[in-house]
Amino acid sequence: MHPDILFFFNEKPAALAVYQQLEAALLKRFPETCIRVTKTQISFSNRYLFAAASLPKRKREDSLIVSFGLGYRKLSPRIFCASEAARNRWTHHVAVRDPSGLDDELFGWLAEAYTFSAVK
Repeated sequence: MHPDILFFFNEKPAALAVYQQLEAALLKRFPETCIRVTKTQISFSNRYLFAAASLPKRKREDSLIVSFGLGYRKLSPRIFCASEAARNRWTHHVAVRDPSGLDDELFGWLAEAYTFSAVK
């Protein structure tokens, strides 16, 4: 694992375990995915960014925030926040507390975001 990723999760080992499974699954589904680590998030992109992983702003929460972009607002109780960043460009955020949250529904949304970002 890249040292920048380990540093990103320095104080959140539970979130790192979830992230490792997320990354492995995304790379298996989309092997050409590029990963970029910044101070606030780890982004996944093809032609454009399609998803990101970040940590909650509240330091006590031990979860991973998975964000993805679509051309419309997806409605689900799992999505705790959705905002229209630009016209017909919606960013959605899902809190994943353990590996069971990395399920077919979430990966379906991420696949949809991957396709959406590739044709923008």
